[in-house]
Amino acid sequence: MKIKVSYLKWRAGRPRWEPGPTLRDKGWKGRDLRNEVGEWLDMARAIEAARRLNDEVTAWRAGGEKKRRAPTPLRPPRTGDHLWEVWRTSPKFTKKAETTKADYRRKISVFLADFGETPVASIEKSHLYRWWEEMHATRGHHMANGVLAVVLAMLSHASRIGWRADNPARELGLDTAPPRLVFWLPEEVTAVVGAADSLGLHSVGDAIIIALHSGQRLSDVLALPDRIFDEQRIRLSQAKMRSRGGALIDAPMTPALRDRVTAIKARKRQAGLTRIDVLILREDNGDPYDKFSLNKAFRQARDLAAKTSPCVADKRFQDLRDTAVTRLALAGCELAEIAAITGHSLISITSIIRHYLVLQPEMADSAIKKLSAWLSAQEIAL
Repeated sequence: MKIKVSYLKWRAGRPRWEPGPTLRDKGWKGRDLRNEVGEWLDMARAIEAARRLNDEVTAWRAGGEKKRRAPTPLRPPRTGDHLWEVWRTSPKFTKKAETTKADYRRKISVFLADFGETPVASIEKSHLYRWWEEMHATRGHHMANGVLAVVLAMLSHASRIGWRADNPARELGLDTAPPRLVFWLPEEVTAVVGAADSLGLHSVGDAIIIALHSGQRLSDVLALPDRIFDEQRIRLSQAKMRSRGGALIDAPMTPALRDRVTAIKARKRQAGLTRIDVLILREDNGDPYDKFSLNKAFRQARDLAAKTSPCVADKRFQDLRDTAVTRLALAGCELAEIAAITGHSLISITSIIRHYLVLQPEMADSAIKKLSAWLSAQEIAL
């Protein structure tokens, strides 16, 4: 027996809820009846879905039809949007550092713009690879790889909770992005800090010098309280490591850093800023910076400096951390000594040194001098 349900239509075996002209004029729209993975509903489930929509129409009519409105959207569950809502409230996400979560949110927003309404179970490797190629062309290699790395993590959660058996973002064969080999020269640091000070953005110069002389990430630099610099030492637990229980930093300050910190505290007193939970405060409102507002102010100073020192035009704040590691290596510090100051893992330090020290001719000069001395001591002629 064929069951008749108002507005339920079948087209070549495909169910669709299609309201009449009067309802369409009132804003009700037709929609295909599919399941959570985008497949067409069978007859029983199509009837059930159509009846739910008809119940909404009945309730709307009972309200007097005063407003033009559409039914509640039948967003199929288990879409990209739905997975993001589930993942971001899971312990796998909530236990991450705040800076990591903010970075994930930015990158996932790129994914959701294209796959937010797509059923997770229908996403294939070919879809993601073609999408990566588009991002590579429009957003750059590093950004494309960075977004896919976060998508990989989110789709792994889909596998863990049973939304799909595999992870289509795994083993896509993406080309590795070339490392960013940027080292700040002393004159470049002077140019940007001078430009920041001339703009009245002393806080930007403060952040640059603290980052360069401590090797800390921007998020940690901006979170430093005044008391960190008591006894002329930097004592902190890095934000990225807090969720993992620690990596404490306890290191003395360089003379240049001591001088800058003294100047910071003097400026705060002169401005009547009594807040001591954060050392670096904005000049415009006396509030702490976040990463985005600091980088915006940093770009102002950098762009001004670039007018007379074009070499700084492509410099980024993030390059200061690698520059700090490279400086320590050039000064002859051992890997463990560098790690004690910056909080890097030994593997990370080795990677940085491998990339950056090849750019430093003095390292080659020093190495050849050592080799020549050893050859002479061993009486090796050739």
